[in-house]
Amino acid sequence: MPPPPSPPSAALLYAPDGYDTSRPRLMGRHAAGEGFLIGLVRHAGFERMVALTRGEADAEAFRRHVATLGAAAPAEAIPDNELQRLAGIGCLMLPGPGLGEHAWRRRRIGPATAWSLVGVTHTIASAGAMDSILDSLVAPVQPWDAIVCTSEPVRGAVRRLLEMQGGYLARRLGATRIEGPALPVIPLGVDCAALAPDPRARAEWRARLELREQDVAVLHHGRLSFHAKAHPLPMFLALGRAAAKAPPGARVVLILSGWFADETQRRAFHEQAKAVAPHLEICLVERPETGTTLRNAADIFTLLSDNVQESFGLAPVEALAAGLPVVGTDWDGLKDTIRHGETGYRVPTTLGGPMPDLAERHDAGFDSYDSFIAGVAQFTAVDVPAAEAAFAALIADPVMRRAMGAAARRDALARFDWPVVIGQWRALWAELARLRREARAERAAPLRGEARVPHRPDPSILFAHYPTRRLAPETRLMLPPGEDAAAVLVRLRAYAGLPGAAPRRDLLPSMDSIQAALEVLEQGPATAARLSAELQPLRAWRMNRSLAWLLKLDLLRLADG
Repeated sequence: MPPPPSPPSAALLYAPDGYDTSRPRLMGRHAAGEGFLIGLVRHAGFERMVALTRGEADAEAFRRHVATLGAAAPAEAIPDNELQRLAGIGCLMLPGPGLGEHAWRRRRIGPATAWSLVGVTHTIASAGAMDSILDSLVAPVQPWDAIVCTSEPVRGAVRRLLEMQGGYLARRLGATRIEGPALPVIPLGVDCAALAPDPRARAEWRARLELREQDVAVLHHGRLSFHAKAHPLPMFLALGRAAAKAPPGARVVLILSGWFADETQRRAFHEQAKAVAPHLEICLVERPETGTTLRNAADIFTLLSDNVQESFGLAPVEALAAGLPVVGTDWDGLKDTIRHGETGYRVPTTLGGPMPDLAERHDAGFDSYDSFIAGVAQFTAVDVPAAEAAFAALIADPVMRRAMGAAARRDALARFDWPVVIGQWRALWAELARLRREARAERAAPLRGEARVPHRPDPSILFAHYPTRRLAPETRLMLPPGEDAAAVLVRLRAYAGLPGAAPRRDLLPSMDSIQAALEVLEQGPATAARLSAELQPLRAWRMNRSLAWLLKLDLLRLADG
């Protein structure tokens, strides 16, 4: 009998936007998010699926989403204002690399050893993504927190970013220790079973696209964007030349599959192909359905990425799982995923420079993010002769295509299938839990009496120089002369009914708590501490600060002047 499932060791920060692949402008992070949720549902072995959600609408969306994925375990949503419940789970998984906001929130409510925070990289090229990564150097991020990098090249870029900012902070502040989060490498996963080669789907798609059995179909699938994904000129040049040298009877067809952002992109692809590869046959399959089986029509997959927007490249991994050899660039995550000469070919790339002006213009707001990444891509070269040679070798040798495709499928099963990838996540959760258990103390733990979140301090402390005095626990209060508790209560109810008398009525104590305090004052002046002494801590907080509101309405007076 199999062992019982383990209790959850991680909860997911869930907002529907991060996991929706039905949207018209589908991005890699959406596909990665939903894929990860599918992997968790099917392979994590949780007794219950837990998400941290903001609002009941998101909670219901989470429960509905995991139900549609066939979750056997019940779904539970923790409201965002009950963050302390994460202590019973051990880890909060975030949909991006930013740990800072959640590290500060954790610090507000309890010990940092209560749970770990784990983010994950998607694109790291945007100013917002860079800032969220760098925030981990000043936020109370701990050694048992992590930013998961989806490839070694991404980890190298994240580490370089942290080291550069860390060096500045050390010189600026005289710091002797600059610590960031752990940076483990875990790739994105795919459902290899769903992507298995399907002869029936191959026959249907090739008939639909009018491809003969001897034709060689090369698939490019994803966003069709020259500025934000992969400039198509190197692909058109290399494939057009390789197609012209194809063996007799081997017609080469490029299947362009995906979605154009706008008409500018559509026109650019069309005109570039016509100008540099006029004899290359191109079949456009625009906006294929989610979960398309179109890969089965292809004999080769290609993505000649040249863009810093890219960080992993999920489509090439899906192609490997579908048993296709991949011609990709030696760039970002493709360095990790394509085994050169075994599962495909990696085409060399050359990055130009320097480009500090591009970073400066984007940072200052003169250039949009799209303009920034387009500029970097413009100065990134793809080795067209090497790409031509890779295409030509595969076009000419069907035996090699089949052998590489079989190796690609085996490699995907061994490295990128969701059970394998979720196993790496489970190992990470266990390691972070060990670090929490063995931790002697939180790094830079707050001192007694110190603001737990110094950049968002208690306003009654920050603005202590504004008033004449502060209402302190030892402040003595009394009823107005000539009034008893009942008379004050009558006035209180009358004032409370006036529009705007209590703009944040939700922050006030109950009327019963106020009445009890007034009855204490019938015996004579008393300190603020005495008036809340019988209340639970949270209710005492409410009473202590609300005494100032009662003073504002002249329902109480200061006993000492």
